[in-house]
Order: sequence, then structure tokens, then C-alpha cells
Amino acid sequence: MLTCENKVEIYTRRKTGETINSISSRFKVHKSDIKYLIRLIDYHGLEIVKPTKRKIYSDEFKEQAINRIVIDGDSIKSVAIELGFSCDKILRTWVKYYLKNGNTLKKDNKRSFSMKKTVKATNTPKSTEEQLKEENLYLKAENEYLKKLKALAQNSKK
Repeated sequence: MLTCENKVEIYTRRKTGETINSISSRFKVHKSDIKYLIRLIDYHGLEIVKPTKRKIYSDEFKEQAINRIVIDGDSIKSVAIELGFSCDKILRTWVKYYLKNGNTLKKDNKRSFSMKKTVKATNTPKSTEEQLKEENLYLKAENEYLKKLKALAQNSKK
């Protein structure tokens, strides 16, 4: 885990010409994470790496971010950087959940989607029926996405 000082040092080293490979080796951080950090600081400034309290995002905020990816076609990394996320994993999780659950962040009991991880009871292989249900759910979400995309394309041609 990088400290605030490490992040500032990485940024400074990169801006003074040190290669990403060298920085990656020195700090034991993957090259893509360094590139993301550099883009994040370039966009927001060094203030973005200072520790902050954990944020709670509204469903509306999450849906706006997801729509930029699913409907507008923006990349997850670019949206995550614009929103100031320390990594793009947060947004990837939101999009995955959204598509998996029929293009909604709501659960069946009408509670908002929680980002807390759930622990699986066992690591038993999934039955064929469970695999088919998951695939069916994925395909339904994909169909909904394509319908929205087609409607947007038709509206933009008018």
C-alpha cells in the first residue's frame, strides 16, 4: 500500500524523467497503476492523494457514472479519473453489479446496492443450472444495453 508521500514521490520521479519501469521496480507497483496515478494527479493535482474519509455515494451518482460508461461509451479509467477515484476498481464493481442485475442498482427488496463484499460459504463448483442462470442474466443485461444503445443511435440520427 502506497503512502501519500510515496505517491507524491512517484509523481515527482516520473515528471523529472524517470521511466515507469524503473518506478515500478523501485516501489513494487504495477506499471498500469503508476500510469493511472500519474493521470489522476495530472487531472486533479497533488491534493487528490491526500488521505480523506471514506465516501458514500448515492445511487443517483453511481447511475450517472455507470451511464457514462454503458451508454456514452466512455472508458472506465477516464470516468474514474474524472471522478477522482484512487483506482478504477470501484467503478468496475458498480458496472459489473449493474449489468449483472438487469441494469439496476436496486436489490429485490428495494434497498440500495451496498459495496460491502460478501463472503462465499464454500468454493464448490457451480451446477449447470446455476451457470445457465448466470449466463441468462448476463445475456438479458446485454440485451437491455444494446436496446438502449440502438435507441440512442436512432435519436442522434434524427
